[in-house]
Amino acid sequence: MNKTIAIIPARGGSKKIPQKNIKLLNDIPLINYTINLALSNANIQRVIVSTNNPEIAKISKECGAEVPFLRPASIARDKTPDRPVILHLLDWMKNKENFIPDRLLYLRPTTPFKNNEIINECLEKLNSNPAATSVRTVHRAEGIDHPYWMFKDKKGFLAPFIDGIDLSKYYQRQLLPECYKINGVVDIVKPEVVLNNSDMFGEKVSFVEINDIHAVDIDTQLDFAFAEFLLLKKMFPAG
Repeated sequence: MNKTIAIIPARGGSKKIPQKNIKLLNDIPLINYTINLALSNANIQRVIVSTNNPEIAKISKECGAEVPFLRPASIARDKTPDRPVILHLLDWMKNKENFIPDRLLYLRPTTPFKNNEIINECLEKLNSNPAATSVRTVHRAEGIDHPYWMFKDKKGFLAPFIDGIDLSKYYQRQLLPECYKINGVVDIVKPEVVLNNSDMFGEKVSFVEINDIHAVDIDTQLDFAFAEFLLLKKMFPAG
């Protein structure tokens, strides 16, 4: 059996939404949605929260997750990328437990509408494709979100963001070529890829497409209000 662990990064100190990761969403701490989901998945052996915040740690433990350490301040800053967080966990597990997982499931607590169907599809995609170094969830970039319809400032005037695009050929959204946005809902990586590459996802990144509601990511107060609305109206997909 593959040793698959879920790591949930939950830094304290959010500026846009104070204590965002444990802010109540429909009377439940936001992080609990992701912890409960991971705990319910039979393919995940351990659920570990990486945080620098004692209150987040307490709530995570009460929900059933492991919090074996408090993350050092040096890798708990606003602009800390994902790779040092994973490297810290791998180093801790190797030195303290002599444990090396086969798969790392990176689940951000700010995406509460993911489900086990998505997680399992990502796991299956990685396990069935030996060439893949990782699997990431994506959703389609369409209409005004498509890079062909984006612009940059060129000496005070708008110019196509991508040079060489003839916009007269793409006057309708149906004419735009297929394009995907990485959304960070579910990422699965092999530990050896993280350890041996500056890009933690490696060169062969496979993907699983999900819909826009599953991809809702809470970053601002408006995002939070939108998530509350979806829950109130029961508009999020079941699963």
